[in-house]
Amino acid sequence: MFIAAFAAGIRTKKYGLTLQDMIFAVPFAGGGIILGGIFLYALVQLPDVIAHPEVFVQNLPASLQIFGGMVFYGGLFGAVFGLFVYSKVMKQNYGNVLCCIVPIFPLAHGIMRIGCFAAGCCYGIEHESLGIIFTHSSAAPNGVSLLPVQLYEAIFNFIIFVIIWQCSKKPKKALSILCLYGLLYAIGRFALEFLRGDDARGRVFTLSTSQFISVLLVIACISILLLHGFYRNKQKSPLDR
Repeated sequence: MFIAAFAAGIRTKKYGLTLQDMIFAVPFAGGGIILGGIFLYALVQLPDVIAHPEVFVQNLPASLQIFGGMVFYGGLFGAVFGLFVYSKVMKQNYGNVLCCIVPIFPLAHGIMRIGCFAAGCCYGIEHESLGIIFTHSSAAPNGVSLLPVQLYEAIFNFIIFVIIWQCSKKPKKALSILCLYGLLYAIGRFALEFLRGDDARGRVFTLSTSQFISVLLVIACISILLLHGFYRNKQKSPLDR
């Protein structure tokens, strides 16, 4: 969060904001990430709780750990909402705030994935030659060679960060920047999910929850960009006001 605030501060003048604005905005985004990530994680676990309520009650301390995990997509939507709350509370232009901070999302996310690797959570599938063996992880299976998919996603996020940063060097509409980020990440996340070995993130039909959300996000981003381009000469998007 500190690195994200610093990086966002470099962009402030371009959008009529100050470094102080970013220092206040980032905690709103960070709070949204935490609450949104926990909410979606708990939601993913809810079917098991409903199907076996007696197990949940009998093992209440362990069961409450469903509120200790996080799902990134929930965090992403929570961060966007947190910035909306910040804009209203501080009477800032929401579009300008998004333009300034959204390119920083993949930078912060990449650093978070390094943290995932250090903890062993969000681990990859078994692979003898390219795997990493955890010995003291409370999240990953210990003594098993697992693909370091967390590091793959960290690198992927850093690449997205460079792309979004370069594409937004000149002031652009918030909707375009947000959709470009969502589109790039959703495509990469869909592919990387095939390398994930943990089942805690749940499934929808034959897809993981994150893959299902990725498909919806790709459709939504492409549709919004097409509609935005069609109507750009007639009216402004609410995010651009």
